[in-house]
Amino acid sequence: MGKIEQYKEIAKKYDLSDELSHFKERFDNSNDFIYLVGNSLGKLPLDTINNVNQTVKMDWGKDLISSWNRKWLSIENTISKKISKILKCNEDEIYVGASTSENLYKLLKSILINNLEINYIISDNLNFPSDIYIAEGISKDFENIRFKLLDYGNEAEANIDKLKEFISNNNGILILSLVSYKSSYKYPIKEINDYCENNNSIVIWDISHAIGAIDIDFHNTNTKYAVGCTYKYLNGGPGSQAFIYVNEKEQNILKTPIRGWFSHNSPFDFSNNYEESNSMSRFKSGSPNIIQLSALEKGLDIILEAGTIKLEKKSIELFNLFKKIFNSHLSDKGYNLITPTKDSDRGSHITISHKESWRISKCLISPKGRDKKILIDFRPNKFIRISLTPLYTSFEDIYNLTQRLFGIVKHKEYMNHDNEKPTVT
Repeated sequence: MGKIEQYKEIAKKYDLSDELSHFKERFDNSNDFIYLVGNSLGKLPLDTINNVNQTVKMDWGKDLISSWNRKWLSIENTISKKISKILKCNEDEIYVGASTSENLYKLLKSILINNLEINYIISDNLNFPSDIYIAEGISKDFENIRFKLLDYGNEAEANIDKLKEFISNNNGILILSLVSYKSSYKYPIKEINDYCENNNSIVIWDISHAIGAIDIDFHNTNTKYAVGCTYKYLNGGPGSQAFIYVNEKEQNILKTPIRGWFSHNSPFDFSNNYEESNSMSRFKSGSPNIIQLSALEKGLDIILEAGTIKLEKKSIELFNLFKKIFNSHLSDKGYNLITPTKDSDRGSHITISHKESWRISKCLISPKGRDKKILIDFRPNKFIRISLTPLYTSFEDIYNLTQRLFGIVKHKEYMNHDNEKPTVT
């Protein structure tokens, strides 16, 4: 087995041959810690600072109202076009704005308005909780619609046969996270899309924990509906704008549940009669959030420059190094690997567990002595979540993490911490 230190040189060799390693320089790395937070907030692209300063100081500060016609009214289209390239779909199939929760609400309700024969909204226990809240809440707005949740009996991965049976028995609208937030399990998107199409059902994908780290092709996977956020792997900043995707063939049946000013076909006519836009603009509830959109743009540019195929390839390579060290030095220290090991079944974060997961997390975040701080996520009740962000995660970062995980348990360092938890972890 050898000593865990043998992997340090191996990691350095991988970094030297990494064709994406130079992208790390495009981000603010002024902090002196390793950032492996499970994609709850991506790092700050350096170009974003200049872009936001331009928006605030010049566009707003100097040009004021003239910036609307000169630049701001088109910024949503600029961002939508870039997101569409990442998802390999058409730019007129993307709306950008609001939050993921708001967008799921608008999209789900807009489908239901013209599909009164739908009797079920369904999801599973791997989905993000807020998606479940919204689905269940909307079902209560309709007398004939029931919400049903499939529980696989585990938090790690879906049972696709059981899911298909659930769909066939509850035809309606299915809501799933493409990559599960807890375990990083990734659904076979085309298989589920095709099954729903053949079983009188509709699927809406939440791709928040996937976009920007793995390769996604909406057209080749027969994807019709999706929502997602941009503050994780797309590095759009805290509270950055979310998006809706609707395949152009499905758009003509939708009716917006919120008749906002900008969802009008001619908003600047200021007509008292509402005429809904026949494009994705129907989902606009109000004026675009200019500062947030300007903060998002440069993160998208970096993703497009790197390419999602290369990003996914590096994500797989980072995981494989982690798995090697895990199998040789961590599995016998009480750690369990929750994330699927098959490449096609996994997103771009790693989830592990241990009976001392919370106190181990505290050791990583607040080390004693000269050990470097390592930021990760803790997800109740026992999961340590580690983000593999290919743009700025190095192979040496993975070695340093595993070396610390090994040492914390070997030396019972976790005994120096209590079990008290803060609100945000």
